[in-house]
Amino acid sequence: MGLFVSRRRMAEYERVRQEIRELQQLAQREGAEAAADGSWWLMRRCFDEMAGGKGWYAPMTLNAARVSFGMHAVSGQWFIAACSSLSFSAAVATMDAERTKNGGPFPEVFLPDIQLMAELSVEVAHRAGVPLVGFLVAEALTGLQMSDRTIARETADVLAGEDSVQRVRALRREVLEATRKLRSTSGAKGADSIAALRVMADEMLIRNLDEALDKLSKGHILSGSSNVSAVLAASRTSRSVVYIAPGANAGAAIRLDAPETGRELCVSVELPGLRGDDVRNLLQEMHAVLSSDEPRKKVRDRAVRQAHAAVTEAVWKPVLAAWPALLGARVALIPLGESARLPLYTAPVDDSGTPACGLMDLTVAPSGNALMFAGAWPRPSAVDPLVVADPWYEDGEGGRPIPCTVPEAREVAAVHGVKPLIFREAARAADAEDDRDRLRGLTRPPGAPSPSGPAPQELADLMSSANLIHLAGHGFLDPQNPLESTVLLGRPLPLSALLGHDLRRGTTVVLSACHLAGIGSRLPGEQLGFPSALLAMGASSVVAALWSVPDSEETVGLMTAFHGQLARGASPSAALGQAVTRAAVGGARPALWGSFTHFGA
Repeated sequence: MGLFVSRRRMAEYERVRQEIRELQQLAQREGAEAAADGSWWLMRRCFDEMAGGKGWYAPMTLNAARVSFGMHAVSGQWFIAACSSLSFSAAVATMDAERTKNGGPFPEVFLPDIQLMAELSVEVAHRAGVPLVGFLVAEALTGLQMSDRTIARETADVLAGEDSVQRVRALRREVLEATRKLRSTSGAKGADSIAALRVMADEMLIRNLDEALDKLSKGHILSGSSNVSAVLAASRTSRSVVYIAPGANAGAAIRLDAPETGRELCVSVELPGLRGDDVRNLLQEMHAVLSSDEPRKKVRDRAVRQAHAAVTEAVWKPVLAAWPALLGARVALIPLGESARLPLYTAPVDDSGTPACGLMDLTVAPSGNALMFAGAWPRPSAVDPLVVADPWYEDGEGGRPIPCTVPEAREVAAVHGVKPLIFREAARAADAEDDRDRLRGLTRPPGAPSPSGPAPQELADLMSSANLIHLAGHGFLDPQNPLESTVLLGRPLPLSALLGHDLRRGTTVVLSACHLAGIGSRLPGEQLGFPSALLAMGASSVVAALWSVPDSEETVGLMTAFHGQLARGASPSAALGQAVTRAAVGGARPALWGSFTHFGA
């Protein structure tokens, strides 16, 4: 029987693959519109088989939905493209459930398509007039991130409680009422109408809410329901959650608000200047300067100003024109795909030059699930700091001394009344020339480790015992193998060495080093890097830099000002926003403050 089933499945797989090939050939000969209807019905047939209990149809549904999405998006048939994205995410969820049950890894061959769909579905959903679809698809697909997987193991004790249950019930009532209104309209009766799609999205969310309520009432972990997690995050953190996504024709932003705000749950706005190709070109130009060892201050500052101006025009101006109430409010950005590498936190919102983080209490998160987890833990009532510095550098090419890390550690530690841990007392290097920067980053992987300082295991143990951690040293980002990205403190401390550890819940981590807010380039949507990993380990806040940080007295002043605000009771996101804004308004070089970003709650 097993052999017969296996042969039958292989025959079905091959038949669907052949139909997809024929549709693609038709599209090449006569255009996407000629093959669009056929791709839609193929996807519907595969989806019906999968929904009817044949979970093994999920890979075929995923491929058929991907083709249908592409053909209908190219043809401007936004409704059907949005429906296809929902089918795609349902297939991914089915495959993921099978993977979890069988204990195997999710097939990597599908990951590039998943990352692309997470971005493009937002634009399509906006154009279809159903932003909730974009939110559902984006959160369902970002829920596959490794950091979100790590988070799932810890959520039971913070989510199982009357507070979370009440919040989810309130959301369910709101969505159910909206669905009833839509069903009562004539437009919702047609099988292929925008109103029908809205009902479909609402019903999908209601099912997820029901599953979440069942788990919460039993004290179970709320994993696999990341769209519910995102709404809980908006409620728990009192933030508007804004998804930023590049698109094929234009980008889009989706705003999510908690039910108790009285605002509409999910709305969207077009970002005409955030086409995917434009984002990639901007990043290539920016990082050609800022992620290299380019030392000239004027060159670096000009690259930052150009990047900030582009982000202001492409993101902040249209977002705030649509939603001016965000100014002065608490906002969490979830940038999808490569937009996570843009300086969204520090770019001005208009021509005044004031950074976004100075006009709203702003933070960035890898996903709604990560934001919920970061906001689940209370801030510690007493601070237990760990301040570490090392001017360690390679003797060969690729590194240089960064002596200002040592006075930075001493001044930061003094703010909190503790002694810093200095791994090496190196003689102060000669000051850099006036027109050149010393940078806290390496352009090549760290070489042989210095014999001084503890091994990575010991430093990770020290970090686990603190709730305010400040690390000042060289940073190295490995975009192809992000788990090997490293901060150099005594010895190289790679990200992979940290992942086996937990942090105290509610911890704030400051990475005063180059590049460590960066993400991998092989699958940019994964957003795997130090911030997402540290949030998954239990941190509530992570401060890190998107590109090279100057090793200068001005950097010392920025970090000391940030910790001073913390010591006076400001939240980490507000403290960094105040410190960055003071530096910007005071005329400090943009390369000094422009790269720092607050991640978490």
